[in-house]
Amino acid sequence: MANENFKVIVVGGGPVGLTLAHSLAKAGIDYLILEGRRGVAEDEGASLVLSPHGMRALAQLGLLDSLLKISVEASDMRCTTSDGRMLKSFQIEGVLAKAHGVGSYIFHRAHLVKTLYDGLSKTHKSRVLSNKKVVDIVSDDSGVTVSCADGTKYEGSIVIGADGVHSRTRERMRSLALKASPTIDIDEDKPFTCHYKTLWCSFPLQGDKNGGPPGTTWAAHARDHSTQYIVGRERAWIFLYERLPNAPVRMGTRYTEQDAIELARKWGDMAISETLTVKDVFPQRYSVGMAALEEGILKRWSWGRIVLTGDAAHKFTPNQGLGYINGLQDAMVLTNELYRALHTPSREHGGKKNKNDPRLETLSAAFERYQNLRINEVKDDWKLSSLETRMSAWSNPLYWGFDYWIQPYLPRLFHLLVLKNVVSERVRKGHVLDFLDDEEPIPTATIPWKHPIPGRQMIYEESSIFVYLPS
Repeated sequence: MANENFKVIVVGGGPVGLTLAHSLAKAGIDYLILEGRRGVAEDEGASLVLSPHGMRALAQLGLLDSLLKISVEASDMRCTTSDGRMLKSFQIEGVLAKAHGVGSYIFHRAHLVKTLYDGLSKTHKSRVLSNKKVVDIVSDDSGVTVSCADGTKYEGSIVIGADGVHSRTRERMRSLALKASPTIDIDEDKPFTCHYKTLWCSFPLQGDKNGGPPGTTWAAHARDHSTQYIVGRERAWIFLYERLPNAPVRMGTRYTEQDAIELARKWGDMAISETLTVKDVFPQRYSVGMAALEEGILKRWSWGRIVLTGDAAHKFTPNQGLGYINGLQDAMVLTNELYRALHTPSREHGGKKNKNDPRLETLSAAFERYQNLRINEVKDDWKLSSLETRMSAWSNPLYWGFDYWIQPYLPRLFHLLVLKNVVSERVRKGHVLDFLDDEEPIPTATIPWKHPIPGRQMIYEESSIFVYLPS
């Protein structure tokens, strides 16, 4: 049953926003999603990779079978020099699945978004509104009002900003916070910095002799630039990275398709595998994009009745595919904390549940717990992503020496130890909805989850001992 008067307005209907639609629905929390684009599942964007804890979280939402139909498990990781000479190769298929019960999977972003949307019930689909570009947010002690460019206004209890790196929600949150308290410690208007830009495009599969079967991933490394080639289920993608000459810059330039064409021409001879170069596949492109790569983590993720998730709060370079998985984890943790705020009896309601609409103090405490639970995990992933980007582009002699002269000669055991002690340790900490008494959707594996399913039993029922929150 939905909480009577509590309503969440989610700004942004991309992967993170639609993940929130599922998690909030599981929590029985009323919501509305405002998406600025004309359609929710437009065929745009590049690839996304979901690691095991992401697959597990979405499996808990009932989406596993649908996800497996549109994806392929990542199998081999191969690395070359800029002229296509093999540096190293490592098979990962089965390694993560043995450890965690499921591997990492490669998706086309648009297909993933459509699957998330199609997985909603008819009632919940009606709460996802497209062509709703948010232009203003007003927040006070009693609630929020969100205004859209078409003149419509929507009222709710809180706003969740899932609207990406150029977040309008973040801009309004900052403006409102400074207006209320001019000396507040809050992030800059342009909080992220850029050291690199990237071109991406998708194109037809090139066959097993030109990149390997679906699931194969490639990287070609060189000084101040690099490429990635990802072979998906029905199409492939390349990413071409180049260090900005004036790095770092604040919240980088917007690029046109012509800019992408010129960059592809500049690095046309750059290898993407042993047999292919950029110029071999770029003319076959289905779609193309180019962007500056913002990096950074906000020190403040919320203010008042506004809270941020995903790229609006923390931005990664895409080399490690850690952007969406962190937004997904935000959705899990934030939903857990909202559920607690609504179901924990508290002093402010005379020992009754807060489900009719908790006070601002209760919500602020929930937002703070959400950020505290996520911040160190986000920092660890951000460091890993940043290191991979710079190592691939040989940003200094140390990275070049290790990548070119040492890594190729390290035994398979070394890579297995890295998987176990770095990747698997991060994966095992994956969050799920802990208020659901579900069966574990992923078979038991060799490394136990830190947050098992079923989660903690419901200690928030009226018959339980009251848990008082600070007033």
